[in-house]
Order: sequence, then structure tokens, then C-alpha cells
Amino acid sequence: MLDITKSMWGLAGKPFDVFDKVKEELYKGIGDIKDPNTIVTIIPFQATYTYDILHSWTFKAGDQAAFGNMKKVIDSYTIKSVPGGYTDIYSALEKAKKQIDPDRTNYLFLLTDGEQSAVPSSQNRNYQVAFDNNALLKSLGNWCQFSQGKDVHLFYTMLTAAAVDQKIINIIKSQCNAYVTQGTNINIAFVQPAMNRLKINLHDNPDQIEIPFDANNWAYIKKGTVINASLSDNTLFELSGNSAELKNNKIILKLKRKGGVSFANLIKNNPINNILELKLSSPTEVIILKPIIQLQVSNKKERVLNLNFSKND
Repeated sequence: MLDITKSMWGLAGKPFDVFDKVKEELYKGIGDIKDPNTIVTIIPFQATYTYDILHSWTFKAGDQAAFGNMKKVIDSYTIKSVPGGYTDIYSALEKAKKQIDPDRTNYLFLLTDGEQSAVPSSQNRNYQVAFDNNALLKSLGNWCQFSQGKDVHLFYTMLTAAAVDQKIINIIKSQCNAYVTQGTNINIAFVQPAMNRLKINLHDNPDQIEIPFDANNWAYIKKGTVINASLSDNTLFELSGNSAELKNNKIILKLKRKGGVSFANLIKNNPINNILELKLSSPTEVIILKPIIQLQVSNKKERVLNLNFSKND
């Protein structure tokens, strides 16, 4: 979702001419997509009804002809050529939500330099905003419910200081699968645990857990990136250190037994199964998707069946 209101070029005392920077970052982000079959949808937005006269595009990342056609139109946008009007962020978000494919992983990037305009905003249909800020706040506040059962993530990007809204920031922080970023560097780095359930067995004397990660683009991940971790209260383990370096696409967290007791003691005094919650976070600008991991601790010997075959002469 790309804001193309006139303020993107600087307007009405807001000297934030960011359009060219954002446009080039957008092109770079699409160009950096590794899988050519990734579906890209671009939705420029202004007022509620400018969708009637604005282009939008859906194409595969590897379709250079379609990518080129999109760039040609966006490159033609100027402060004088765009329709004008106010900003309807809500309608852009609702239109993007209709594009979600429940069978795929979906990333929604909402790029804006402003806030939802008030209603009524204009008598001219092309300038009108039909929804107020409460509609936007309600949609954002229902994001957990909306994204339940779907692999969908929202990145709300506040491109300039004029777009920073603490109420929106607080609402998004309270939601799952939604994130706020600030600034024109829209090609943000994000990682995700390759699995959200891990199993260990007390009978294996585990002293560490290894968590592999996927990333949107490993080139965006800086060397030395650290991931923080915390373990839910339990009678078995605690972490020996609350962070680990993301190295070779994984982190390794060291475990230590609560109270320094022996594994024999843990095996004797704990139930067959325990579920612990491991929560990941980032002290840097790297965003972690699906940061909660269930650690299933088994207290049961695994049975091993050995079969020996011999060939009779």
C-alpha cells in the first residue's frame, strides 16, 4: 500500500519530500525477492474513491515486463499529476486485506507519511474520505482476530514524523502478527523461527537447544545480530544467558538445570510431559515473526527397536 498524497512530495508546512526515496526502496525490495513466483500487489492510495482512477498491479516478482510497466506509471507521479485529496489509510488496508491468499504467506506493507483524514473532507468525490480515524483504529485493533488461522503479517510504516501516531503504535504493539516501523528504509529485516515447537527429552541430558531461522533476505541481516530469549517459569530449566548470536541461520541457547539438580533428580520428580514457553525478541531493528516457541520436554525413555537381518544361503 503506497501513499501518493501530495504531502509525499512535501506540502502545507511539512517539508518531507520522501516520494523518490520511498519509490526507489520499493523497487529495490521487489528486485531483491528471491522467489520469482512470489506474488506482488501494489496499491497506491489517497482518498476513498481515487481507486476508481488509480492503477494497481498484481504480478509475479519474476515478471520483469509487469514490473517495468508498474515502475513506468509510478515514475510518472508528481505532486502536480496525482489526483490530490485527503488520506484514507483505512480503505487502503481493507483493500489489501481482500488480496490475502489463505494458502500462502502474506506480508502487508502499509507505507504512509500521514494520518487518516477526518470526515467529511470534501464535497468532491475524488477528494472524499468516507471513513474516520476510529474505523482505522478498530481495524488495527482487530488484527489478531483477523489474522487468526492465516499466515499474514502487517508492517505499518510511518515514513515521516508527521505519520507517527502513538495511539496506533500502542494498538499495533498489543496485536499479534503486526509491527510498526519508522523511516523511509522500508526494506526491513525480519526473521522467523523455522519451527514453533521443539522437543527435548530429559533422558538425553539436554544442555542446549538449537533454533533454526528463516529470513526475508539474509543480506538484510547484519553480522553479529543478537536474539534475546526468555523462558517461562518452570521447575526444570532456566537459560544460561538471555541472548545468543544469530549465526549460520540459527541460534543456540544454553540450558541449565533449576537449582543445579541432577538429571536423575529431574527425571524422578517431574511428570512425563512438560510444556514450556520460549519467547524471542530483538534488541535491534530486526523484527521477529512468530516469536513464541513451545518447548515440549518429555520425561520418558524412547524405545528403540533394532532389527537384524541375515541372508540364508
